[in-house]
Amino acid sequence: MKCSHCGSDMLKEQVFCEKCGKERLLVPVFEPEIEDSVAASMSNIVQELSPEIQPNIHETEEKDKAIEKNVDTGHGTKQINLFVAAIVALIIFICVFSIFFYVYTENSFEYQYQRAQNAFANENYDEALEIAELCLTMEPDSVDIRVFMLEIYQQQELTDVVIEKCKELIAFAPERQEPYDILIPIYIKGEEYQKLSQLLSKCQIPSVIEKYADYMALPPQFDPGEGSFNTSISLKMIAGGNGTIYYTLDGTKPSKYSDRYTAPVKLLSGTYEVSAIYINDFGITSDVATKIYQIDSFIDITPEISVPSGDYVIPQSICVTVPDESCTVYYTTDGTDPTMDSEIYTTALLMPLGNSTFKFLMVDSEGKESEIVTRNYNCVPDVLFTTEQAIIMLKQQLIARGELFNINGEILGTTDRKEYVCEHAATADGQVYYVIYEYLYNSSGKMIRTGNIYAFSVMNAQMKRAAITENGYLSLSDF
Repeated sequence: MKCSHCGSDMLKEQVFCEKCGKERLLVPVFEPEIEDSVAASMSNIVQELSPEIQPNIHETEEKDKAIEKNVDTGHGTKQINLFVAAIVALIIFICVFSIFFYVYTENSFEYQYQRAQNAFANENYDEALEIAELCLTMEPDSVDIRVFMLEIYQQQELTDVVIEKCKELIAFAPERQEPYDILIPIYIKGEEYQKLSQLLSKCQIPSVIEKYADYMALPPQFDPGEGSFNTSISLKMIAGGNGTIYYTLDGTKPSKYSDRYTAPVKLLSGTYEVSAIYINDFGITSDVATKIYQIDSFIDITPEISVPSGDYVIPQSICVTVPDESCTVYYTTDGTDPTMDSEIYTTALLMPLGNSTFKFLMVDSEGKESEIVTRNYNCVPDVLFTTEQAIIMLKQQLIARGELFNINGEILGTTDRKEYVCEHAATADGQVYYVIYEYLYNSSGKMIRTGNIYAFSVMNAQMKRAAITENGYLSLSDF
């Protein structure tokens, strides 16, 4: 320590300076170092006495400095106003954004769709449907929301609604598989196979068609296709799956009572309107498929018939001459046109009693057909006995011989009986004879020709055993 008067060194305990003899000053002159040391000591004391006072002191000091600075610069008030305005603007922006975000969220498809799914997961199906309908108004073209609504209807067990909505969705989005997977099991459970087949026939999804192929009944296909041909053809009919094809050749609508397709159908000549359906094992019937075929396969030659049309008192044997040995003649006696399914001519034919119509068709080895030849006959011979009388007399003689038990044709020792039929007349030895054929009528209801033929003279009732030659003449022997 130095003397404040002369600057000489002094001890701390000295009051008077040894050099100048003056008393040292008790109040020290201001020194910055000492001031800083005192300030630091006071700060430490304050902090130890009350830690919470220091921030307030510093805050007060900072505010005082800021105010002092603002006062000094002249801009304090303006900056405060700008700061307050910025805070207010930020608050307003946050409020507006919050309102806008809430409104946008509440009216968005994704938000509402999620709400609907949450309601569905919680089995609140009415609420889920209500929200889903709202979603559909937001996005009318959404397929996903329509599929979701189908699931809701299913859970509500609204089967009729499910069926109707599935049909609507298939028409709206035919490429989506979900409505098929929902609707088809309903049809199968209800055994509505016809509706199922119609649905599948219009389906455009290969995986669905493959999965339910057994339930389909597509119309048959034809090979060859329709058209004009200059020769006979064998028509094939094809259908997929397990089932049966039924067809007609005259354009009439086929059914399960029509001809059953088992092998290619021979179309010989003329115009054929072939109609066919396919019925699968589930009883599903396809639509009718129809094709028209024009077969111009006539051959120039025709069969030669030995007896012309006309009235006859003396029955005639009808012979057919075939110009070409490779040809086959088919005929009918009921007025219908012959086909390759008709009777085949092999030997001379007896002329029937009364009116009759014969039609003949010749087919060559290539399947070409001739024109149909028709003959009309009216055979009424002069007789003294009717055919009924002739049959009764024959039975009486067979009873007398022990071959029959009674006039009903019954046979001893069996339940079978014999029947006799007379439809023709023929000539032998200058006489006209009824030709009577014997049939066995068994317990199963079938009539089988026995091979026994009898000839009854229409003038004198003479009975003979008979055989018919290839030329249609009677060969007689004793009865």
